[in-house]
Amino acid sequence: MMKTFVAILLFLSGAATQAQQFTPPQNSNAVLRYWAAFAEMKDQTIDDATSKLMDEVLSGTAAFDEQRLGPIVDENSFAIRGLQRGTALSECNWGLDYSLGSAVPLAHLPKARVLARLNALYGARQLAKGDADGAVNTWLAGLRFAQCVGAGIGLIGNLSAKPAFEANLHLLTAAAQSGAINSDLHNKVRTQLRQLPAEGLDWIDSIKAEQWACEEGLKDLAKAPNFQETYKEFFGSPAPQAAHPPTAAEIAALRSLMSEVVSAFQLPPAQTRERLSAIMAKIHELNLPVQAIVPNFPRLNDGREKLIREEEALLKALK
Repeated sequence: MMKTFVAILLFLSGAATQAQQFTPPQNSNAVLRYWAAFAEMKDQTIDDATSKLMDEVLSGTAAFDEQRLGPIVDENSFAIRGLQRGTALSECNWGLDYSLGSAVPLAHLPKARVLARLNALYGARQLAKGDADGAVNTWLAGLRFAQCVGAGIGLIGNLSAKPAFEANLHLLTAAAQSGAINSDLHNKVRTQLRQLPAEGLDWIDSIKAEQWACEEGLKDLAKAPNFQETYKEFFGSPAPQAAHPPTAAEIAALRSLMSEVVSAFQLPPAQTRERLSAIMAKIHELNLPVQAIVPNFPRLNDGREKLIREEEALLKALK
């Protein structure tokens, strides 16, 4: 009798265990999807003529060439769809090891640039085949991906994201100007653009991240056992004779000037240009390593202004 009772208990326990269903864990970080997509990309050797054609298609000045570009898109279609699924998630955290300071690895940026181009080409192919809805969805995903590429990295992140952002803007503008997308899609694009920063990418956050990276780099130079060797490794050229390890006061001065840069970039580009002229003059008076580590902010502002004009051109085409 006891054996029967134990057997029944074991049976019921097993049945209860089998009845419990597996629930996949939730993930809101798009980066995990992007890394999976990077792993699916196929390495290919592309000749100069094909690369030039890709650039022309991405700029909206040439039609998609199925014979030459179709196989490239086909081989990477799984990776492209992975990118698009990732853009539906709310979080974007690349998991960078900031404890490494200015030496933090950014291995994802080259991969992101390639995948972004492939995604934009995928949209051009969809439009060429008459799938306007699919093309618009692909290009809007490309805009969201570009936002994520530059997140929390510094100016190199924005500079890597900018070509991808521009390619999607160009393709959307060309499609709107040609009448290839209908009024419903016009409204969809306008709605998505309103959810993005007014200037395309988040320039302020990238400058703040750049300030952190510059300070960390200068601190590494200041405490380096051999300043000359570390300078050459850091900047790729020998230290000028007048250069010396940055002092705490010089690093603090840079921090103050970078705060002025952040304030300048909160203004329209023309006013930013005027402010930067005075700020860069102050920076050029600092120690040579401090000057060498500061980015070319006037050129950055020019790129920002260009992106604003391109976004305005798209909005005009959507009217």
